[in-house]
Amino acid sequence: MLAFRVARRLFVKLFGVAGFLLALVGGALIGYSALTSGGLSPFALFLRLFEALLALGAIIAGVIIYTGPMRFGGILAVVAGILLLLITSFTTPAILVFVAGVIGLIGAAIKPAWWKFWKR
Repeated sequence: MLAFRVARRLFVKLFGVAGFLLALVGGALIGYSALTSGGLSPFALFLRLFEALLALGAIIAGVIIYTGPMRFGGILAVVAGILLLLITSFTTPAILVFVAGVIGLIGAAIKPAWWKFWKR
């Protein structure tokens, strides 16, 4: 039973790290793409600003997956990933952000409840 609890904590930590790294890389790539793409029309500027804000939100969601409540960070990353998938036509960084959110939600489901965490 002890080995099962240790393995579960290990998997939760691994899912937290993987979700953080995927959200970080995906958010950074989307932010870079949004800041370097061309177009000076008002709609293009608004779309690039929205992409940059979603990229920042994805990075923050990755940090929340790693340090804070995994479920909240996972939901934020999934929502940002879905919006980025629709805006960017299914680019790889948007898929990375979405997968980071799914991994965060899976890690939150595996993680024991907070009242069981301190129980010995």
